[in-house]
This record gives sequence, C-alpha cells and structure tokens, in this order.
Amino acid sequence: MSADQTKMTAPQIISRDRTELSPWVTLETVSVARNTSTIDKFYAFRQADYVHVFTMTPHGTFVLVQQYRPIVARWTIEFPGGLRDPGESPEIAAGRELSEETGYKVIEMVPLIESDADVGRLCNKYFGFFALADKVADPEAGIATVLVGGATLQAYATTGRIACPGHIGLLYLAAVHPRVQELCRRCGYPSVPWLI
Repeated sequence: MSADQTKMTAPQIISRDRTELSPWVTLETVSVARNTSTIDKFYAFRQADYVHVFTMTPHGTFVLVQQYRPIVARWTIEFPGGLRDPGESPEIAAGRELSEETGYKVIEMVPLIESDADVGRLCNKYFGFFALADKVADPEAGIATVLVGGATLQAYATTGRIACPGHIGLLYLAAVHPRVQELCRRCGYPSVPWLI
C-alpha cells in the first residue's frame, strides 16, 4: 500500500520554539500532539540552506575542494559549496561559493535538485547544481582546489574519499540530466566520464 492510499492523519503540531545557539545555528523544538493525551517533542537544527556545485571545466576536468573540517577532525574532498545568504537565490549562492572557494566563474549552471537537507534533524534546504566553469581568480585561503578526471572522480566516490551523501547524489543526478550529458559531449566525452 502506498502512502497516498492510506488514510493516515498527521499529528497536530502545537508549537515550534526556537533557541538561538549561535549566529549560524538555531535549535528548534517542535511539540506534537500524537493524540489527546500524548505530546511528543522533536528537535532539529535550523540554519542557512546548503548549496553545492558539481563543476566541470571546458577542458573536461572536475573541480573539487580539499579543506580541513574541524567537526570531523580531518581533511575532506568535496564539491565546492556552502551556505546561502539571506535573500540570495540558490543559483547566485552556488556561483558565489564556487568563485570564493575555487576562483572559478560559472559559464553555465544546471539546477539538479532542491530538497530538504534532512527530514529528521535539519530545517534547511539542500540545493545542488552542475556547472561548467573556468578559472578566473585564486581560491580563498585555507581551501585547495583539486582537479581530477572522470575515473579519479569515480574512485573518490566509490571509496568514500568523497564522503558527503549529497555529493554522491549529485553524481547520479548529473549523469541522468540531458543538459549535463550534452555539456559532457561538448567537452569531448562520449558519455558522462565519472561512469565510464
């Protein structure tokens, strides 16, 4: 039976209380009435929306960033990205983050996904893009730009070197997107090179 076929009633949300933990993170406490006698509390973090950009150059290489992430206490390999500023469109935020982190400027941006970042513990959105971009400046300090071919990108994804699930998802979404496939052909690939 599908979710559409069931006659389930959503619990009633009684309140949403917010406690600012920092300028970047707010704890949201959601009180929910399961029935007339039971109230459950759920907790989530509210923060700015995420934007990430799976980026290819006109020469057919892929642009990754390497940076130290104190929360996981290690160096990571990621797609360029960051947080969307208040009032900023996701596409503008993605281009800004790509430029800041790598020095690359967008030639063409292809939207791939807009979704919830996490339906259980986060209140923000996740926006993913594919971009064709070219280098025009130096990257920001503390972030190294890593250029790789399709086979290396695939190896990074399958071995956990790229460890963010959202980034792995962008690989799939880009591979099945007709415009991304066309951009790959324009750059000399017969098909998407991270699947070859």
